[in-house]
Amino acid sequence: MIHNLKSSKSIIARLYRNLGSNKELNESDIIEWVADALNMIGAYPQFKEVSTILTVENHNVKLPCGFVYLKDITFNGKPLMWSSKSAANNYNCPECNTIPTCCSEYNFYIQDGCLNTNITEGELCIVYLSVPADEEGFPLIPDDIYYDKALESYVTYMLDRIEFRGGRIPEAVYKESKQDWLFYVNSARGSAYMPDASKLEQLKNIWVRLIPKQNAYSNSFRELEQRERRNIR
Repeated sequence: MIHNLKSSKSIIARLYRNLGSNKELNESDIIEWVADALNMIGAYPQFKEVSTILTVENHNVKLPCGFVYLKDITFNGKPLMWSSKSAANNYNCPECNTIPTCCSEYNFYIQDGCLNTNITEGELCIVYLSVPADEEGFPLIPDDIYYDKALESYVTYMLDRIEFRGGRIPEAVYKESKQDWLFYVNSARGSAYMPDASKLEQLKNIWVRLIPKQNAYSNSFRELEQRERRNIR
C-alpha cells in the first residue's frame, strides 16, 4: 500500500547516480516522462482523494482542475446514478426525459470536462481522484522502491530509445531497457495494491457474506464491510 509521497525530483538524482553519465539531463523531459509512467501504472492508491462541492447551474457544472476519476457523487445525501447521453437523458429537453432510474431520482453523465445532470441547480458533493503535486506543480510520487525502479526504468527506456533511433547505442541495450520497464511497471502496480492487515480484514468481510449487498451503491457503500448476524430460531 502507498502511505507516503515524495518529490518526483528524486528520480533525477537516481538517474545521475545509476546511469553513471556526466551528460546533463533535461529535467523538464524527465518530469514529463515520470508523469507519463505514473499514468501508465495508474494504481488507485497513488492518487489523492479530494472532496469538494460543485454548484450546478442549468444542469451543468465544469469539473475541477486536476480531475482524474470520479469516486463518489451525491445530492442532498442521495447518490447520483450514471446515465448515458441519449434522448431519455437529454437534460435540455424535459419532454425527452421519460425513463426513470431504478435506485435514485438523480442521474448524471460526464462529457467534455463537464458534469451534466438532471438537477437544474444545486450543490453536488463529490469525491474525486487527482494527481498530487508539490508547490512547483510537479507530480508527487509514492515513496516506494518499486515505483522508484519503475519510473527510473521508464525514463531510461525513453532516453535509450532516442539514442537507439539515432544509431548511437546497440539494439540489445534498447531492448533491455524496454524489458526493465515492462517488468517494473507491473511490480509498482502490485506494490501499490498490496493490502495491509486491516485492509485484508475489510476485504474478507466484504467477500464472505451469505447475502450479497447488491444495492450498496445507493447507500454510498455504508456498512458494506460489517459482518452479518445469523439469527437461529
